[in-house]
Amino acid sequence: MKDQLRLLRDCINGDIPAVVFQGDDRCAPEILEAAKEIYRKNGCSEEFLYDWQLLIDEVKAYQSESPDTVKLPKLSQTEIELAREDMQRKGFKA
Repeated sequence: MKDQLRLLRDCINGDIPAVVFQGDDRCAPEILEAAKEIYRKNGCSEEFLYDWQLLIDEVKAYQSESPDTVKLPKLSQTEIELAREDMQRKGFKA
């Protein structure tokens, strides 16, 4: 499996946007499975898909071994307030 920490550092050092899903995110396995199908549809190699499946398996194993830690992600109160301000500034209506 790819060195995930190295990949994240490369993104941070290269100012490349990155998305991080924590293993305790209840939605992570479903999101990762959907991403795998998108990668497959777009022609990623079997080796990449194999490596991606290892990641999915690792997240699923973590969640089954630590069910008390699995939860839906949420924002802190400060993050909620900042998001609401940004939404208002941009005229976003839910």
